[in-house]
Amino acid sequence: MKHAWLPALALLLTGTVPAQASADMTGKEVFERHCVYCHAPGNEHPGTRQLGLTRGEDKAVLAERDDLAVEYVQYVVRHGLQSMPGFYPSDLTDAQLEALAEFLSQHRALTP
Repeated sequence: MKHAWLPALALLLTGTVPAQASADMTGKEVFERHCVYCHAPGNEHPGTRQLGLTRGEDKAVLAERDDLAVEYVQYVVRHGLQSMPGFYPSDLTDAQLEALAEFLSQHRALTP
């Protein structure tokens, strides 16, 4: 599995291991399970920090952006971008990827 290290990282960072992903997850659930470790608000998250440096602070927090197209999100998640690895269909199903892309393209901020 390409991202077999993610549960270990989640355990290290949060003290818990994410449950196995379900095929019928909402986009927010997919984001919180697979993306939040790197893309939550705050410079302690490497994806957020990198986007802030390369795209500007207004583009740093993915869940607060209003300029992400579904197709762009799907491409980046599947193929990766710079230090972000791509996610294979064995990591995220096509349905989960679609839900994630729809969520990120709708400009919905995360709630704790």
